[in-house]
Amino acid sequence: MLIRLSPVVSVLGDVVIVGYGTQKKANLIGSVSQLSAKDINDRPVTSLSNALTGQMPGISLIQRSGQPGQSGAAIQIRGVGSFGAKSSAFILVDGIPVNSFDDIDPNDVASISVLKDASTAAIYGSRAANGVILVTTKTEAVADGKLKINYNGYAGSQRATAYPDFVDSWEYASLLNEALPGTYTQAQIQKFRDGSDPDNYPNENYVKDVFKKSTLQTAHNLGISNNTESTSYLLSAGYLYQNGIVEKNDYTRYNLRLNMTNQFSRKLKLTTRLFGAKYVDNQPAPPATLDWTDMLTSISQVIRVPAIYPNRLSNGDYGLGVVAKGTPVSYFDNDSFYKNRQTDLLANLKLDWEVIKNLKLSLIGGYTQLTGEAQRFLANQRLNSTVTLGPGSLNQSTLNNSYKTFQQTAEYKKEFGKNELGILAGHSYEYNSSGSFSANRTGYNSNILTQLNAGDASTQKNSGTAAEYTLDSYFGRLNYNYANRYLAEFTLRYDGSSRFPTNSKYATFPAGAIGWRISDEPFLKDKISWLTDLKIKASYGTLGNQNIGNYAYQDVFTSGYNYPIGGSLSTGVANTTLVDPTIKWESTRTKDLGIDGSLFKGKLNFSASYFDRYTYDILVSPAASVSSVLGFGVGVQNSGKLSNKGWEFTLDYKNTIGAFSYGINGNFSIINNKVLDLGVGNINQPNGMVGNGSSLFINYPMNVYYGYQTDGLFADQNSIANYANQKAINPNVQPGDIRYKDISGPNGVPDGKVDAVYDRTVLGSQIPKYTYGFNLSASYKNFDLSVLLQGISHVNGYLDNFAGWAFYSNGNIQRYQADNHWSVAHPDPNAKYPRLESISNTGTGNTLTSSFWMLDGSYLKVRNVQLGYKFPAPQLKKYGLEGLRVYVTAQNPLAFSKYPKGWDPETNTSGSYYPILAAYTLGLNVNF
Repeated sequence: MLIRLSPVVSVLGDVVIVGYGTQKKANLIGSVSQLSAKDINDRPVTSLSNALTGQMPGISLIQRSGQPGQSGAAIQIRGVGSFGAKSSAFILVDGIPVNSFDDIDPNDVASISVLKDASTAAIYGSRAANGVILVTTKTEAVADGKLKINYNGYAGSQRATAYPDFVDSWEYASLLNEALPGTYTQAQIQKFRDGSDPDNYPNENYVKDVFKKSTLQTAHNLGISNNTESTSYLLSAGYLYQNGIVEKNDYTRYNLRLNMTNQFSRKLKLTTRLFGAKYVDNQPAPPATLDWTDMLTSISQVIRVPAIYPNRLSNGDYGLGVVAKGTPVSYFDNDSFYKNRQTDLLANLKLDWEVIKNLKLSLIGGYTQLTGEAQRFLANQRLNSTVTLGPGSLNQSTLNNSYKTFQQTAEYKKEFGKNELGILAGHSYEYNSSGSFSANRTGYNSNILTQLNAGDASTQKNSGTAAEYTLDSYFGRLNYNYANRYLAEFTLRYDGSSRFPTNSKYATFPAGAIGWRISDEPFLKDKISWLTDLKIKASYGTLGNQNIGNYAYQDVFTSGYNYPIGGSLSTGVANTTLVDPTIKWESTRTKDLGIDGSLFKGKLNFSASYFDRYTYDILVSPAASVSSVLGFGVGVQNSGKLSNKGWEFTLDYKNTIGAFSYGINGNFSIINNKVLDLGVGNINQPNGMVGNGSSLFINYPMNVYYGYQTDGLFADQNSIANYANQKAINPNVQPGDIRYKDISGPNGVPDGKVDAVYDRTVLGSQIPKYTYGFNLSASYKNFDLSVLLQGISHVNGYLDNFAGWAFYSNGNIQRYQADNHWSVAHPDPNAKYPRLESISNTGTGNTLTSSFWMLDGSYLKVRNVQLGYKFPAPQLKKYGLEGLRVYVTAQNPLAFSKYPKGWDPETNTSGSYYPILAAYTLGLNVNF
């Protein structure tokens, strides 16, 4: 839905939202990207993070899942900032950290600012190392005393962007004979083909049987606002419903927001933000006694089970499938369920008092609470007269998280002559607590009663946890400019966290920035007609990261360990982890250089920035580098260094020709991520590399794939005999197997054999080096059109197990694997898939991590296409309407990539995944 408040948009175009205030866009010298309400509201997305995709430089958003309620994109700002502590951005709504970013109704958002460099983010000190996202919600801005009602809603269908394509049953049988000769006779294959005995020789299509062709998505928002001389308010109510692509899966969100400003006097103002939301997540669950309990693993069975297993028999019984416990259809067609209900509350009050002219004191109080209850019931299920799954089980859990803050700020702004000075000082105290409880019983012989008391009391189990931490912070900022040409800003934050020991509890995070508006210098101003504005800027500072466990430096005892006392077992606790009692803050030093410009009276705008983020004292557990002989787990310690360097570019052009207006906006980013030091994890590998031997190596990016380089396939026995010996990693090499390269040996040169010690190397990374986006817009009279494209490049993807390998664990074979595999009849050494073989869950010599399985994860996606029509105002007035707009939108309709057919390029999976969805909607925006 859209709530169009044009005056708000225009004001936000002149200023930029920053920490604890705003700055004039013309005088901004930090690195900040900002989206307005129009940039956000015009995209009918279910998750707010997806509204950012492709619209900001330096920000990578990859959507790994289309699951309703969990389809948000993972946000990375200027690379991945840590391989130990969590590297997520710090997100605030109206100055208060929130429980869920993706569950904010996009219609309530006035602007989103992303603070990327130290000069802008250091005001948040200890949590700003990975960037800061500031969400500002809407208020009524026009003080005309008239009540305004705005409605925006849309409805439409959603469908998967891609489904894997599998072979028919007779093809499966023939191909399995290649892997396991003699499995099927020609007569049996013919029965699969002619369908004469569907109970024993079926041809099922579980993708069609389980996944829906399309499902409903709808959202609605109603906003009521007014602004008088003393009071302004916006009351917004929203509703979102998203039906999943499998049965019994849907997500519903109800939200209510009240933003109010009371001007008690000329010097005293109260700003109130109240928010409440209810989230309802329903998911299917498999029947009892299977090896899994969740929806995503059930989906993995859809792509695992081949067409040779019947869905339902002619007598109505279920087929027994691969493991004699049913098929993908029966895994969804049962009385099992998962229900999760959460309530999210937020209260935020700010009192501003202008003590004297130019001096404002503010008190801020904030409170959030997230409570939830979840139930997972695994039901009994009859498959046939001899097989019944059960007894059933129930797991029930609750959570209760709360956050409290009290902040005080003093802000002084003064202009004297050509000088402009701004001073901000403040203090913040924050308290977080979390608690959970769970209980479980089995022994349910009926699916009717699904409460705990209906289960077998002798099987009951329960557990509960609680944790808390606090932050105590002091901060300040100084802004100065002379004649709007020479700009300077200095920020300091002194943070204390209960997550660190007394001697290192507090740390200081300073930052500074300078800027020069060279276009206002006498030697340029009014000398070049096409130059509107030109600014050079630089910043430097240090940011912190404390995203680790709450008790990382303390000896924590773990329950659940039993001890024999007096001839019987007694419940006890044990210390299982060695901790470092001297840990301190993880820190990131950030350098930033940039240039902003505007040409042709603002028609063409551009910017370019270079950044250098150096993270040190990384908080990481070096467990992978410590021998298991130790007998203890290894806790967090400061160990390691990391670098993220890169460039950001934006270009924006807008023009109007008569009744036709158009605009082109593009952004492009280059990010180079590199591990510099692993501390305790600096293990010298025999192949000369330094790292933990699996995922982290010095002078390489994070999130790497580590394995063998390959050179096609062995065509025949002769090619095997004349190539490097493979027996150390593939003892029974056959024609059609992957040919692994001999890249090194004990002396640092190839030694004629391939082994895991010397011949593995880094193959690629999941972190994209290049990200880009293009936003094209046009309008003619009352019609408007917008197209958003987004892409990433120089990144790797990976599909394995059921998703990537044929006949894995008695699994299926995809069409592209069948059509492109090596065979005796077609011994192509450059085939895209090796010889067919039956693959157990321990793998084979062909399933080793290698460049053969590396996928090019680059893509260009059409993220959003929208066509709208705004009815002429004179026609609407007689109906009492101020505005009426209808629009149609396609979200994620098209992708260009080199990924295997049937897979979305944003997907990395072994099979347990939720397909990414495209949505096609019709919307209506009405203003009264």
